[in-house]
Amino acid sequence: MNDIEIESELVTFVEQVRKNDQIWALGAEDGGVVVCESNQFEETDVLLIWDSEQKAQAQCKDEWQDYSPVAIALDEFLDEWVEDLNEDQALFGLNWNDDNVCVEIEPVGLARALVD
Repeated sequence: MNDIEIESELVTFVEQVRKNDQIWALGAEDGGVVVCESNQFEETDVLLIWDSEQKAQAQCKDEWQDYSPVAIALDEFLDEWVEDLNEDQALFGLNWNDDNVCVEIEPVGLARALVD
């Protein structure tokens, strides 16, 4: 992805999340969520999140077939998830797709974009 595509994806993600007041992750029955390795940084985990249930549901296949979309209220996301991932030095991956591509962003950067 080039810089223009990254910026466009971030803007679209933020607009959708603000509109719906929630974010989506893929959750397992044991309470776990889908995390993968960063495509950009060695030894960095990325928590995958989506701006819609439909986009999250589309990824419930192959190794993630036992997962299902889980809604996270925007307030809860900002209050709890951002801080936890920031402490873990992990990133958020926005709208992972069938090409195994997503925008990776630091938790604080995403939080700023969502509240600005």
